[in-house]
Amino acid sequence: MARRQTESITEFMVEDVRCFEGEQRALLRPITLLVGENSTGKTSFLGCFRAVGELLRGPRYLFDSPRIDFNQEPFLMGSFREIVRSRRGRDGRINEFRLGVVANPPRRLGIAPYPIHFSFCERGSEPSIVSYRMQFTEHLHLEVKHESDSCTQVSTPSCTVALDTPFDLPPAFLFRLSHYAREKRRPGLGLEGVEAVSELLSELRRLGRAAATDASPDYLEFADALVPSVPDLTSIAPLRSKPKRTYDPVRESASPDGEHVPMLMMRLDRTEKGQWDSLHDHLVDFAEQSGLFSDIKVKRHGKQMSDPFQIQVKVRSGSHANIMDVGYGVSQSLPILVHLMDDSKRPQTFLLQQPEVHLHPRGQAELASLFIQSCKERRNRFLIETHSDHVVDRVRISVRRGDLKHEDVSVLYFEPDRNSVRIRNLSLDKQGNLLDAPTGYRDFFLRETDRLLGFRDD
Repeated sequence: MARRQTESITEFMVEDVRCFEGEQRALLRPITLLVGENSTGKTSFLGCFRAVGELLRGPRYLFDSPRIDFNQEPFLMGSFREIVRSRRGRDGRINEFRLGVVANPPRRLGIAPYPIHFSFCERGSEPSIVSYRMQFTEHLHLEVKHESDSCTQVSTPSCTVALDTPFDLPPAFLFRLSHYAREKRRPGLGLEGVEAVSELLSELRRLGRAAATDASPDYLEFADALVPSVPDLTSIAPLRSKPKRTYDPVRESASPDGEHVPMLMMRLDRTEKGQWDSLHDHLVDFAEQSGLFSDIKVKRHGKQMSDPFQIQVKVRSGSHANIMDVGYGVSQSLPILVHLMDDSKRPQTFLLQQPEVHLHPRGQAELASLFIQSCKERRNRFLIETHSDHVVDRVRISVRRGDLKHEDVSVLYFEPDRNSVRIRNLSLDKQGNLLDAPTGYRDFFLRETDRLLGFRDD
């Protein structure tokens, strides 16, 4: 069965993580902008999203024990106690946090979007997932709890039963249950458990359009389609690797700081000439629009792949110069540009932290236009943590001009509220005006910009 390539998550939820008190819900759209003051949880939000995204990208058919890593670069979130919200006083400390998504199943299933919540507790010093709940309708749910290494509790509206099978994550566990239901047998699994799973999946099928034409549903295919499939996740750190005067070829392993990008460019230049020419032309087109440079090339110091090389750029009408000798914005933007312009990549979800670093205002605005173009032409999606009003303004102007649909943009404002942070979900109208912006956001970002750009000033 082929995995779906389009993202099927419309909301993300965090509850009792660091500065987030109680459940905070965030609308996700093709372009989602995260804005707010420093230390208001934007990076923690991205780190949690990446963890859940990798969870949902886990094995769909191969069964494995759940491993949720909250400490992959660039999101090093620490131990469980450093992630869970701290609480003092008579209520004691919090011993669980939750993350969740709203899944949007394919239209062919005829099932409305539904929430999936994952609960985490402390195991050793690390966060470990202990249960999850898929609430398909008000009265129809599947809840899975970790009881022991060889026992899992499964609850449906009709019963709660202990299964002698290891705890696992969706999609793999739901696939396993649907397999039991289809085969109507499982050594050590009582008839009650099989019938509960079969009844749940059959009821879901009846809710959908497929029931009218398919009297013998394929439970395995149906279960697979229920669980959202997240595109490849690409995280890019706020501080990218420093440029070098000369590069010695090393492993081309992708890293959030972009250290691998010069090696990638060198390899394409030497072994994939057509792909390099395409990437080169894309880079130059953007660089000329943004005023960064007018040409870029790889200068070789030998004929072998292992020989050193340089990255050189041409600024305006001058000659090519080493990347070390031009503006720092070139080297800091290059990892983002190369990732976005790589024609060999499938649609991705980009988690970007301050992509505007070291770029002048024109470059920041053009970078936002590149995100919009990438979203429209390559079906990439973006969660962008930014402090740049030029990035936000270019998105709003694109909506106003009709280059971008207003329903494809979500602005998440992280608003301090005493000792916690609230996530405010803001949208744009067809004219690019920000709807229902709270006072804090207008003071933080909006009022002077609106006056300059001629937007409505309420």
